[in-house]
Amino acid sequence: MRKPNFFIVGAPRCATTSVYTYLKQHPDIFLSLLKEPIFFGSDLTRQPLAISGEEAYLGLFAGAGEARVVGEGSVFYLMSERAAEEIHAYSPEARILIMLRDPVEMMQSLHALYLRSGNEELVDFEQALEAEAERARGQRLPAGVYFPEGLQYRSIARFAAPVERFLRVFGSERVHVLIFEDLLKNPQGELRRLLEFLQVDADFPVELDLERAAQRIRPVVLRQMRSATPEVLEKLKRKTAKNLHQGARGAPLRPELRARLQEELRPDVKRLEAVLGRTLW
Repeated sequence: MRKPNFFIVGAPRCATTSVYTYLKQHPDIFLSLLKEPIFFGSDLTRQPLAISGEEAYLGLFAGAGEARVVGEGSVFYLMSERAAEEIHAYSPEARILIMLRDPVEMMQSLHALYLRSGNEELVDFEQALEAEAERARGQRLPAGVYFPEGLQYRSIARFAAPVERFLRVFGSERVHVLIFEDLLKNPQGELRRLLEFLQVDADFPVELDLERAAQRIRPVVLRQMRSATPEVLEKLKRKTAKNLHQGARGAPLRPELRARLQEELRPDVKRLEAVLGRTLW
């Protein structure tokens, strides 16, 4: 069985699922049926949908055939302090995609997602932020929490150190950083740059309308489902039982809170700008 050589490592709520759908259309790219097997990152709490065991993990890529790019997309690899080294040890020639967005927007979107999935119970985002210190000590955790690290919203929003870690481990030539806001402004151009990074035909006509794109990849998905193990099908069923990527965005942030969070995160954004050599949010 082939090992993956491409990983979308995060961050969460940065359009990784959309990009996964775009890339899955390409004939030279094989992406796993279960987008987030969360196989690496041994320092993180094991999530319910994670794949355990190398045989089961490699089974996700059994149908890759001669595809040039074989990959998966587990968005919390980025926050793991071990995942970069673990992935490199497993697949040293892998290419890495990191997707980022305005960190305050990401935090609020992640909070809304966790309210839908049951990992969060504090409806008010500001209250959830105030609870971070207690939750880090194992206190005030929701009854249905399955990933307590995910409730450390500020920590997840500090992108600089994780990006530096992947660049240090894989080298700049194997790491591509895609900014959510750039993708919104110029999806065709950003996708072309990504395909060039992956060294596949960048002229292949990828459908960018997500509904039409989903229909386009449906035969591929059905083919993968027919050969998937019962474990994978069960995890896929649980994941798709609720459309967690759609739903209320959350109440608008108070301008004072937004300004305070932006100020808190400004040093990290400046550090990231120095790493990437460009102005960000």
